[in-house]
Amino acid sequence: MKRTRSWIALALALCLALPLTACSPKETMKNMIVGAVTALGFIEEGSDEDEATEILAEAGGDVTFPEGMDPTESRLVTRVEGDTLYVAFNSININRTGNTDYFIAGSDSLTITGYATTESPNENYQTFKVALWELNDDQVKTSYVTGSTVYYTADGTCYSYTITGLTPGRQYKATISYDSVSYYVTGGLKVVGLGSEELTAVEGEAAA
Repeated sequence: MKRTRSWIALALALCLALPLTACSPKETMKNMIVGAVTALGFIEEGSDEDEATEILAEAGGDVTFPEGMDPTESRLVTRVEGDTLYVAFNSININRTGNTDYFIAGSDSLTITGYATTESPNENYQTFKVALWELNDDQVKTSYVTGSTVYYTADGTCYSYTITGLTPGRQYKATISYDSVSYYVTGGLKVVGLGSEELTAVEGEAAA
């Protein structure tokens, strides 16, 4: 890992040393260096050093909160009914993410349907993200589930995506985030595929 990071640091340093022109030799040199260290085996092709491909949720599905659930009660409101976790989130931005309590996966997949709105006029801030984190055996540390970050368009329409590769019986939480500093997203989620109605709150958890 140290050798990999050293080569990445070298590649970035060389790239930054080149002037940026209309033909972008900076980007060309970066690609050449990354390709070289990949060919030498210092970086595995398709490695998870960085998730370069954005996963976009597809239009479809619906989110209808259960009777008696007040979506404005707090910044994050949750309720479980059967195999479904309902989440209402309010005023989420880069400084205020939303984290559910941990829930048990009923199988190797979860289908997450979500919607949100934002007042941001910036086209770069028209999506919010949902990602999964897995609770470790020590019940203290949590690990990001690689490849679980899904982008949802914040236009008030429902979008859906099925995250696979999970371990049945393990505990996961969903994290809702939005990259804007000045604007917020407000909306809701429906997570289908829980193995239990029990939720677990973990105080003082740390990333593994």
